[in-house]
Amino acid sequence: MQAALVAVLLLAAGLRLWGVTHDLPFSYFGDELHWIKRSMALGTGDLNPHWFHKPAFFMYVLLGAYGLFFAAGLALGRFESTAEFGAYFLTTSWPFLLIARLLVCAAGIATVWVVWRIARRAVAGRSRAEAELHGLSAALVAAVLVPMVASSQHVKTDVPCALLMALSVWAFLGTRDSERLRPLAAAALLAGAAMGTHYYAIVLVPTYCALELARLLPFAAALGARPLPPRAAPRVLGRCALVVLLFGLAFFLTSPYNFLDPTWARQTAGHLRAAMPSGEGRFEPDEDIVFDPGLAGSAGALRHFLGVMTSRGAMGWALTLLAALGLAVTVGRRETRWYGLLVLLPAGAFCLVSITAAAYHAEPRHLNAVYPLLATLVWPAARLLTAPLRRLGWSERRRTAAAFAVVAAAALPSAVAAAQENRRLTRLDSRLVAYRWIQEHLPRDARLLVDDYGPTLQPDPRAVARLERRLATIPPGPFTEHQATRLDLLRRYPPPGARDLDELGHPWWLPREKSDAELAASETDRDMGNPLTSRQPRPLAEYRRQGVRYVITNSVARSRYWRDRRRVAEFPSFVRFYEELPRSARRIATFDPKRWDGKGPVVWIYDLAAAPRPAPAGRRPGR
Repeated sequence: MQAALVAVLLLAAGLRLWGVTHDLPFSYFGDELHWIKRSMALGTGDLNPHWFHKPAFFMYVLLGAYGLFFAAGLALGRFESTAEFGAYFLTTSWPFLLIARLLVCAAGIATVWVVWRIARRAVAGRSRAEAELHGLSAALVAAVLVPMVASSQHVKTDVPCALLMALSVWAFLGTRDSERLRPLAAAALLAGAAMGTHYYAIVLVPTYCALELARLLPFAAALGARPLPPRAAPRVLGRCALVVLLFGLAFFLTSPYNFLDPTWARQTAGHLRAAMPSGEGRFEPDEDIVFDPGLAGSAGALRHFLGVMTSRGAMGWALTLLAALGLAVTVGRRETRWYGLLVLLPAGAFCLVSITAAAYHAEPRHLNAVYPLLATLVWPAARLLTAPLRRLGWSERRRTAAAFAVVAAAALPSAVAAAQENRRLTRLDSRLVAYRWIQEHLPRDARLLVDDYGPTLQPDPRAVARLERRLATIPPGPFTEHQATRLDLLRRYPPPGARDLDELGHPWWLPREKSDAELAASETDRDMGNPLTSRQPRPLAEYRRQGVRYVITNSVARSRYWRDRRRVAEFPSFVRFYEELPRSARRIATFDPKRWDGKGPVVWIYDLAAAPRPAPAGRRPGR
């Protein structure tokens, strides 16, 4: 069995490491750069992240890793000062990306091992061989599950949080047959650290308290809990209080500014108000949908959640059905019911939040919070499905092999999909091809307008000077903290290949267009996007007057505004901009990844100083 476990862990490591270097030296996932930038900003001495959409523990972990990197570079003579190190980060981000991805990848592999440990302990009283098979099957599912693999290759907090949540559940298993405080305390502290990594770990607190309180119920034995007499109520309530106290303490220690800075409390209150039924539609940018919060929109949100869960990018139908059947089997048997509730309560809470307060927001990666627990349910389902083979005279050994074959067959589509996603992820990206062409062919003194989701370019001193002037006019916010330091470093240490550029961003979080002045005046909007980036395209004539020579845009940015008629009406400046480009400027380069079996958007480069070529007959420009 140990050899089989090693094989599963090697499979998990191979699938995750396969794609961990994708797109380097750049990253085309905005959240990755966002995390490492905020982590490096903490190195200025201000440990307040000034941004609370996610808690800060992962930022501090990255800060520690980057501190070790700086110490090594200092010892080797690569860096002479923190300023030089900061400039190196701004101009050469790939080592920082790789360090962060490897940390997340290690957490993903470790999660597979913890899933094995949980499954082995999940049901008391089994034979050792049965426990080992349960653990091995759960680890196999966790090793190949597409979102657990894909999320381990990007700088996000879903996998680190999943690891801490799984460790917490593993510790809590020690409370099933014992009243010792050590496993309970460990579970609460790990849950608090998970909360300091991602907010959805809070579902563990009511789960642990409910299972503790269940011991006082008259039918506690039927729930699989160890019954306690009514006089034990103060002790049980004290254990619940300990869970809450230690959870809060660990949350504070891992992300203290959630408590010390009033911003998080204010934002949380705002999110709760927004989640309440109000008679007005609520916009969910991830799905580009307007819905009614509350019960009115819950049916559609549930369909969306189940669609995400059963999608090829999540668990798929086979593993979802096995997990559902395994949950029914586990809850249905008295000897396994306690563990079934330990899985059902957080999974149910996560589902409930995903169809109410966070309706339409769930993505496959978000479900990393519950995948480790759901993976442990597949083996009981496979055992049930192969039980009838006993009537056909199959031996225990053959039935066990058949059950494991069921698990492997259900996991195979996910393994294939993970491998296919790795192949796609490691293909040559159109934005890298475009970047290389820009550096070779566009004049160094030309001013560029670079659209979001396109090639990554760095500002030269001329662009930095404009950003500094703009920064002086913007009220403080989460994206303006440390910007003066960043711009100063870019001016003192100009990046190789830097360009005189302006950036065009997109108000992705809004259902309608706002002017740059409106965005800068709104605290909420300044919290959602960097206000140094313009999010209001001007007419091309105005860009020409400003001295812009080339416009670099892409299909991802342009396609945002032709999804439906509502977006065309609500974002008129963007629609005008993308329709005007081919009509009044010449397209001088196109980078379509289909030409080399690559990936990424189609990237277009326009010369504003050249007249456009005639469009083919019958074709509408800009579409």
